[in-house]
Amino acid sequence: MLSHLESGFTFVTTLISIVVLVFSIPFVSYLLRQVSVDNTMNDVSVGQFFIFMRNEVMQAEEIKLYPHQLKLSMHNGDEATFEKYGNLIRRQVDGTGHEIYLRDIKDITFSPFSYGFHIIITTMKGEKYDKKIMYYP
Repeated sequence: MLSHLESGFTFVTTLISIVVLVFSIPFVSYLLRQVSVDNTMNDVSVGQFFIFMRNEVMQAEEIKLYPHQLKLSMHNGDEATFEKYGNLIRRQVDGTGHEIYLRDIKDITFSPFSYGFHIIITTMKGEKYDKKIMYYP
């Protein structure tokens, strides 16, 4: 004859399950915090910077390229300068202002090629990003 206690969960097994669950939840949250999640914010920021640069180059009449600086002469006579300033990339118009385009930058280099220029950005973490931007006549 079957015992009545073997027919399913008992109150004691339910209590043991709840106690195990209650004690394991803090450890799971601690482990999840310790797991290194790739931060794609840098990728998005640099991608957005490249889009801004492309748009600025499309609007420029003349482009002056230096190893660590880019100067764009605009249609209205203004000259926009992009350069590294500390660990930032900033934009200035006619040598005034301080518009920050990108943060935590170790180095930026501009190099020309036949139909545009190449930008190489190195972040403080050592990540490298590069983009070729074409001239638009």
